[in-house]
Amino acid sequence: MLIKASGNRLVELRAMGKAINKAVTIAEILKRKMPLHQVTTLSSCEIINVYEPLEEGLDIVVNQHYVSCLTITLSTDSSAINIHDIGYQPPLSLHEIQPGDFNTRSGMIAAT
Repeated sequence: MLIKASGNRLVELRAMGKAINKAVTIAEILKRKMPLHQVTTLSSCEIINVYEPLEEGLDIVVNQHYVSCLTITLSTDSSAINIHDIGYQPPLSLHEIQPGDFNTRSGMIAAT
């Protein structure tokens, strides 16, 4: 998983394969801490593994497969992203956002 930050306005989460669920979880946690605009993009990436033999006379083995890729872009303002993108999600309403680690609904500190 790769996290890229651009100034203070934009964060991009990129994940492949089994790391996709972690990227989604991180994005959902961040969206529940502050109002963030989100654009999600799905794609597939080609992975090519080349295995060279340790012994002479053997052939090189090339293994090629595709994995799912996910890019989640989070922004504090809508001017930094395309709000007309098909993967756009607006910020949560203010009553759904709980800044900090204190859970006001249950009156307890959230476990981490």
